[in-house]
This record gives sequence, structure tokens and C-alpha cells, in this order.
Amino acid sequence: MIDILAVMYEGFFAPGRRDRFILSKGHGAPGYYSILAERGIIPVEKLDYYGQAGAALQGHPDMTTETAVHFSTGSLGQGLSVGLGMAVALRGTGARVWVLIGDGECQEGQIWEAAMLADRLDVPHLIAIVDANGHQELGFRCGGRIEAPLKSAPDKWSAFGWHSTEVDGHDHNALWDALDAVVQRRDGPSVVIARTQKGFGSPVFIQDPDRFHCGALSDDEYRAVLEDLQ
Repeated sequence: MIDILAVMYEGFFAPGRRDRFILSKGHGAPGYYSILAERGIIPVEKLDYYGQAGAALQGHPDMTTETAVHFSTGSLGQGLSVGLGMAVALRGTGARVWVLIGDGECQEGQIWEAAMLADRLDVPHLIAIVDANGHQELGFRCGGRIEAPLKSAPDKWSAFGWHSTEVDGHDHNALWDALDAVVQRRDGPSVVIARTQKGFGSPVFIQDPDRFHCGALSDDEYRAVLEDLQ
């Protein structure tokens, strides 16, 4: 999701336009906070207190402790509904509403209820991005085999009336082109399916992505990851 947010915040998200962003997959909060600090939206020093009792930056985004966070998330499936409400409230202002969703999260029925209503309400300034990395904390098994969380994602979203695009979620040029095309639309909501690899950039993560969904790095692993990412 870092690549997705880096491109979105670099060229498309505009706080001065009253844009809103919702990290519906709230467990990705550390990456979100890093982008906010990198862009100068929050002081980088706040990262030092991540997850501590009473700190502004908690394990899930909390709008009551950090004003840069536009909605408190963590209970999966709720972000798109709230994003739709914001889009309706901001209609005609020029502001855009961005919602980042996980592919596992798309198993929540609330996502599709919001998707259906968004098409009916015709909100071209509502843009969803699906971080489709093929993993979730509790993998879905069918016949003993782990299944992808969201099969035929572009077709599903298109069936709900959304403009659907699929891209390599680590290719910044492809992401830029997809988001640029999306913001030019003047009818209906849009979704970008960003195909990503969990732990992209470091073999330490890639070889055991399920472990690191909630697990911590050893000191040696931490040093190895930093070296990989340089």
C-alpha cells in the first residue's frame, strides 16, 4: 500500500481542495502514518510514539486523537460507506474522496451495499482503490486450498456500476496513469484494482507474509529488511 499512497499523495490528493482519505483497511495504519509524515502533514516526531498509550497514532487510525485522520477505521468494511457519505456531502465543491480497501475486506457485505448505492447516487468524485495482495489474516480455504480473497475483482465492481481498472500496484507509472484517468471522469464512481505483493521489496517479508501480518521482526530481520529496501 506504500506505493499506492505515495502516488496518490504525490499527484492527486489535495488537502487544499478539501479532499478526504479513508484507510478502510485500518490495520495498515503504520504505512498511512509514514506517508502523512513524509508529506509534512503530521510531524515526523509523532512516529516515535506510535502505539503508545495516549499517543495520537494508534494501531488503527483514530480521528479523535489525530486531526489529519479523516475517519476512525479498524472494523473492516465500513470505510466505503463513510466515504460515500462524505462524497454526497462534498458534492459540487470540487473535493474528491479516496478510500483504500483490502481485497480480503471486500468479503464484507457492507462494501457491496455501499458500492451499489454509490452507482445510484452518481458520485464521480468517489474513488476506491483495492490493495489486492491476495492475503488476509485468516485465509479462506476451499477444499483444503487457500483461495484468493476476491476473485474476478474488476468484473465484480463493474457489475455494480463502477468504472473499474486493474494495474500493477507497485508500478508508479501505471498507478499514476490509472488515477489520472479516474479523476478525468465526470460520471459514476471509479475503482482501481491494484495488484500487489505482500511484503514487496524484501525477501524477508515475501517468504512468510502471513507471519508478518501481525508479527514482529527480530533484530537481524530488521537489519536485513533495511538493507533490502535501500
